Amino acid sequence: MVTTTLTTRIPRSWVIPTSEAADRRPENARILNTLTVLLFCNIFLQRLAIPVAGAQLQLILPITIVGVIVMMSRGDIQVNVGRLRAYLLAMTACCAAGLVSFLRELDDTALTSLILLFGTYIPLCFGLAPADSRALFPKLLDRFVNLTTILAGVALFQFAIQLVGWQYTDVLSVIPADFRMRGFNTSYPVQYGSSLYKSNAFICLEPSFCSQFLGFGIVVCVLRSGSWWRYVMYVLALLSTVSGTGVLLLAAALVLLSVHKGARFATTALVGVSIVVLILSFTPAADIFAQRATETSSNNSSGSLRFVQPYTRTWEALDKDPLTVLFGSGPGFADRDAAAFYLKTSLPLNYALLPKLVLEYGVIGTVAFLAFVMAMFVRGSPSFVLSGSVIVFYSILSGGLLSPVVTALGMLLVSWFTATPEDERWSRSRESPPADPSSPPPPGRLTPAQRSA
Repeated sequence: MVTTTLTTRIPRSWVIPTSEAADRRPENARILNTLTVLLFCNIFLQRLAIPVAGAQLQLILPITIVGVIVMMSRGDIQVNVGRLRAYLLAMTACCAAGLVSFLRELDDTALTSLILLFGTYIPLCFGLAPADSRALFPKLLDRFVNLTTILAGVALFQFAIQLVGWQYTDVLSVIPADFRMRGFNTSYPVQYGSSLYKSNAFICLEPSFCSQFLGFGIVVCVLRSGSWWRYVMYVLALLSTVSGTGVLLLAAALVLLSVHKGARFATTALVGVSIVVLILSFTPAADIFAQRATETSSNNSSGSLRFVQPYTRTWEALDKDPLTVLFGSGPGFADRDAAAFYLKTSLPLNYALLPKLVLEYGVIGTVAFLAFVMAMFVRGSPSFVLSGSVIVFYSILSGGLLSPVVTALGMLLVSWFTATPEDERWSRSRESPPADPSSPPPPGRLTPAQRSA
């Protein structure tokens, strides 16, 4: 094992092997099945919502909370002391920032946004016992590979039937609109005026979300030394989404893998990517991807709306008074600013983690929350590569501060499997049986009666 500044303990091997340790208890099969159900819901039910007071609650959040309650009642998971402390610190700082905004009577502040922040992150204060984590982590990754392989197959099917003449339609339109998540570009063509639509596998919030889950599938498949045919399916499905975010996620993961594995893997990965690019260059898709690669220079492109304008608007907001810089403009401000921007331009502005935190909770809330992010996805992580990939997905690509589908994926792939020395000691203290008063003391130690005599 090696120790680095990024994580407490990182396996030297880049492949995550099947655990040779025996399961700590027979209940581990039940735990694995529960975690698999949560993963399935997170991937395949992400477009479903529950109407709440004129708004929507993504279905995966109550499913996750119910899963936590059930697993806690069975003793399958436990409170993670380090993350609980970081959570309380972050929520206290965000509440203080929100209180200042409410007292200042700023417009566009919402108490519901602060409440949702509490509810979204409370499941991440739990986790598996270290012994269970070591035994179940590789098995859950295998389940994730299987689920994302199914997702890749559905994405390819959706794109293929369009090529043979099927006119695209949203198959989930049979579900009432209030029970489908709004505010996402679920259906849109590969380019303006085209009758061919990007693949979102029917069930993903957007083609970009589909591509990011497929990118994670490739990463985990590499970590588990998956079969070659899975990579072919993943790459073809990723191309069918015509989305750059999955490619960016995969590129970041390949860099991390190259750092972890070394020059031989980096060379192999470079050759593989070059072959894919060469083959792609002979297809009509080459021009589409070339346009996507340079679209951040256009103000009305998705790249600009995701990676440029949220940051420039946040920087401009920092020119306001010092109280706004320190405490922000109030919970929910970024969402309302994006809504106002849409009404004015008909363009969807996507605030990622950092600009949203700074706008709503200021520097104080941002610093405290970023410390919580490190506790969630980095400290004690079982995989250097997965931690880095989750952070890129969560903080840059997805706009995931209040997105349960994003936080739940990071929770199930990383957070619930972290194990720091503090976690190990706390788990052992809970498992140690109470001392028997009638048992003889260890050699050299006097009993209370002997000491009083």
